[in-house]
Amino acid sequence: MELVIIRHGIAEEREDFAKKGQEDYFRPLTLKGRKKMQKVAIQLRDVVKEFDLIVSSPLTRARQTAEILSQIYFETKVVEAPELVPGSPPQAFLKWIRIQAKTLKRIAIVGHEPHLSSFASYMLTGKDESFIDLKKSGIIGLEVESFQTAEAGGAQLLYAVPPKFLID
Repeated sequence: MELVIIRHGIAEEREDFAKKGQEDYFRPLTLKGRKKMQKVAIQLRDVVKEFDLIVSSPLTRARQTAEILSQIYFETKVVEAPELVPGSPPQAFLKWIRIQAKTLKRIAIVGHEPHLSSFASYMLTGKDESFIDLKKSGIIGLEVESFQTAEAGGAQLLYAVPPKFLID
């Protein structure tokens, strides 16, 4: 089973968006972020042919990134998981995977830093300390024996790709 972890694309600057009086939750991708993510998704499709499901943080920028992936992956269903919001413990999303993805073979996960690199590190080592730096629109591929029995420290790293290797 494969987990493809994808950080959201380039979003509006936090400080600039805050000046508009809106919560960070609603901060969207920039036009540049959308275009870059489309290019990344197209290149990713050459390597990863399909997803059974795309799971997104409910925050706007992650959801927009997931929708771009869904368009490139022929309308693959997108679901939101509150366990992917920044600050959630990695154990929470692992529990979500065991319950919600137990019969799937490959899922894409779209979210934020440092949550995603913490989750990947947790899955690789079983420890709550991150050692990965995931760039915006970056991708990490992990393999687990089964989503239903996935456990911390039980994943293997398949690849870690910064966006510049896919589109520059």
